[in-house]
Amino acid sequence: MNFRRIECFLAVVDAGTVTAAAEQLHVAQPALSRQIKTLERELKLALFEPQGSRLGLTSAGRALVAPARRLMAEARSFDGAASTLRTGRVEELVAATTSASLRSFLAPFIATIGPDDPKITTREVGHFEMTEALRHGCDLAVSPAAPDGSLATAPLGRVPIRAFVSADHEWARAGVAEQPLSAFGGSTAIIPTRHSASRYILDDALSRAGITFPHVTECDDGQTILALAAAGRGVGFSTDRPRYGAHPILVLDDGGGDGRPLALPLHVAWLPGHFAEAAIAAFAGRIRAFLRENGITLAE
Repeated sequence: MNFRRIECFLAVVDAGTVTAAAEQLHVAQPALSRQIKTLERELKLALFEPQGSRLGLTSAGRALVAPARRLMAEARSFDGAASTLRTGRVEELVAATTSASLRSFLAPFIATIGPDDPKITTREVGHFEMTEALRHGCDLAVSPAAPDGSLATAPLGRVPIRAFVSADHEWARAGVAEQPLSAFGGSTAIIPTRHSASRYILDDALSRAGITFPHVTECDDGQTILALAAAGRGVGFSTDRPRYGAHPILVLDDGGGDGRPLALPLHVAWLPGHFAEAAIAAFAGRIRAFLRENGITLAE
C-alpha cells in the first residue's frame, strides 16, 4: 500500500474537488488524478463519483475514510518515533484545540517556545472531538471537556466564565468585580451555544440555582459575545479575556457551588505510550505556568 496515494485520497475527501486537493498538496491536478485512479485500480473499488461540480464518495469510499485516517495517523506516529530515536529529539507536535483556546492562550504560548523546542502546529476541532483527533494524527489535545479515561492527562487550571456588561452599565460604573449567579436572573443574556463546554457548566449552575433568563441570544464566538455586551445588548457570558471596553465580572456559583467562581477546567491529553510522551508532559507543565503567570486561570 502506497501511503502517498492514501494521503491523496483523504485530501480529495476533505477538499471536495481534485483541483482544491491538488492546491493543498502542491501538486498538479493531473498527477493527483492519476494517484486516485491508481489507488482505485489497486483496491479494485470505485472511491468517488461525480456529484455536480464536486466529487462524492461511493459507499466503498465512505467505508474506507476512517481506516485511511487511522492508517495515516499510525504512519505519522511511526515516522515521528523513528525520527526521535534517530536524533534524540522531538521535531514537531500537532495540538488539537478549540478556536477559543487557540486565540486566547495557545498561540501566545507557542510564540514563547525556543529554537530547541519541538515545533508546535495546531488543528482546530470541537470541544467534544478531542479524543477522536488524538486517534487521527494529533499528538496532544488542549481540552476543556472531561478527559477520556483511556487518555493520559495533565490539568492546566480553571478558566473563569465571566459575565460582561457595557461600560455604562451600573455595575461597570460602580467597579463591581464579582456577583453571585442569582444577580443575573433578570438579565437579557448572550451565551455560548451547546457546542461549547462552558455552556454546559453555565446551564448546570443555572439549573441548580433555579434561575432562568427572560431572553437569551446564543452565539458560537466569544469575541462576538463580548462585542454585543460592550454594545449594551445584554449580559455576555464567556471565557474570553476582556475586550472592546466590556466590563468583566466574576460569576459566583451560589446554587450549591460553595460560592466559587464558575470556571472551565482545562487539560492537556495524549495517548498513553506516545513516542513523545515526555515532551508532551513537559509542555503541559509549561502551558500551565504560562496560564498562571498571565492571569488566564484562577489562582488555586
